Amino acid sequence: MSKADQSRSGTYQWCDTCRRSYRHYETQDGRCPVCGSETRAIGKYQAIVRGLMSNELVTSEIYTKHRQLIRMIWTRNGMGERYYQALGPNISYNRFEARVTELLCRGANEGWVRFVFPPAPIGDDNAYRLEFEDENRFIDELTREFAEEMSQDA
Repeated sequence: MSKADQSRSGTYQWCDTCRRSYRHYETQDGRCPVCGSETRAIGKYQAIVRGLMSNELVTSEIYTKHRQLIRMIWTRNGMGERYYQALGPNISYNRFEARVTELLCRGANEGWVRFVFPPAPIGDDNAYRLEFEDENRFIDELTREFAEEMSQDA
């Protein structure tokens, strides 16, 4: 179905993780553009009502923007593609990015990853960086995270 047909059909895509609705063309292969989770089709009015309800239930947009910033930091300069090519998992690149972002967020919570942000926004990309307290832990966790997808090709 073309984007025009999807728009006319009055259906939207709903992400249960982000608790947001999107038009079909805003999703990538049926995946949420923010978190990479699979979305499901819902009607226009259901999207409106769910959106209103989720505004009361969901934390602010800061959480989503924070994750986007983390994703931008670790994927810049082609690093995301390099990790993807090195591991060669049997999943889409968008899904890979979402899972590595989640892994790095978990690593930050556990203390083996640190994200460095300047105190105020600046134009120097190098001021935004990722540091590993334990690089071996990252490699082990990354390998474990994608072991099943990598073994499917073997």
